[in-house]
This record gives sequence, C-alpha cells and structure tokens, in this order.
Amino acid sequence: MKKLLLLVVLASGTLFGQTDQQNSKSTVTVNGTSKVSIIPDMTELNIHVSSLKMNMADATKAIGDQTQQYLKILKQLGFQETDVKTTNFSASKNRIYRENGPIDSGYVVSQNLTVKFGYNQTTLQKIVARFSDVKDPVDFNIGFYISDALREKTEADLQAKAVTDARKKATNLTTAAGVKVGSLKAIIFGSESPSAVYYKSDMRTFEAAELSDGANLSFAPQEIELQEAVTVVWFIE
Repeated sequence: MKKLLLLVVLASGTLFGQTDQQNSKSTVTVNGTSKVSIIPDMTELNIHVSSLKMNMADATKAIGDQTQQYLKILKQLGFQETDVKTTNFSASKNRIYRENGPIDSGYVVSQNLTVKFGYNQTTLQKIVARFSDVKDPVDFNIGFYISDALREKTEADLQAKAVTDARKKATNLTTAAGVKVGSLKAIIFGSESPSAVYYKSDMRTFEAAELSDGANLSFAPQEIELQEAVTVVWFIE
C-alpha cells in the first residue's frame, strides 16, 4: 500500500512540475484585426400611414382604408400580405398651441407598414413608379441592411483573417527578437476584444408626387463596414 501511494505522489509531482514549467515559459501576445466593406443584400420599405379626424373612430377607419389600398398595391408588385408588418401604431389628440394655451382639435392616428426583401434594383424601380401613379402622395422611405446569413458568413471569414493577422504579427515580432513562435496558449475573443462595428446605410425618401418614372432612378446602397478583432497568445521557443 505504501509503495502504491509513493508512486501516485511521484506521478503527481511530475505532472505539476510540467505544468509549472510550461506556465513559466515566455509568451507573445498579439492583437489581430480584419475588416471589410460589403454591399447590403436586403431592403426595407417603410410606408407611413396617418389620418387626422375629429374623432378617433373616423381617424382609425381612415388609416384602415389607406392600409388596404397600400396592401393592394403591394400585392400587385408581387408581395404577399404576410410580408407586410404593422409597426409604430399610435393614436393621440391633435393639439394646436395658441397664445391662450393648447386647444384639442381632433385625433391623429398613424402606423407604419414595413416590408423587407432581398435587394433588387428592378423591384425598387417598380415600387417608386407605382407609388408615383397613386392619386394621393405616398409617404415612404427605403433603407438597406445586411441579412443575418451574410453577416454571420462575413464575421466568420473576418475572425479567421484576424487570427491569421495575429499570427503574422507574432512571427514578425519573434523573428525580430531572434526567437520562434511556439505552440498556441490562448485565444481571447468577445468582451475583451473590440466588437464588430456596423454602419447602417442612409435611408432615402422620395416624394411620389414628384416622380414620373421610377425606372429613371438608380439605387446604390451605401457599403457597410464590418470588423473583427482577436487577441492570441503563443509560447516562445
């Protein structure tokens, strides 16, 4: 029993000795970065619907009628009703401010209709051209963004390039110091490294009454810059 216990202690001592020796080795810590500018692959169309009436019921009915009109137009453009989402619904008194104080003058009811779809130049031109033909001006804007799939793929590529960048820097530093990069010790990513930065492209607003042919427009989404950073630690040989 004593012999067995001695062997265990010796083995444990050897293990801790190796760990202590490894931890005492010199290291090189390098930050790797990568960035890229990509063109958004998605489009967001927002239609603002509002109505001012003396009572809320009439105002609500009015925006309901407008909404149905816009849904009909969107269906003609190839969208499904399920593609259209309602956002930012609001109803409030319409107050007019005068010298003797505010006066209630009816109710304002409004909401946004939002449609998201893949970026397509022809589709955008058709939307603007169709809204131009509507008797009453359409209050709408168009924005561009990147899809989750494209963002995740791009981030994965950037992370790999950030590690490659860190390796290159570590090699340059160790070569200049007359040593070599050894095995990998740690990769630090997340809250300890700068996160990806996204720049949302500008929203573009068009007055439908001023447009006669949407095909004359050329849509060029602003590029969005993504970047990744990682900290990598190597042992030095």
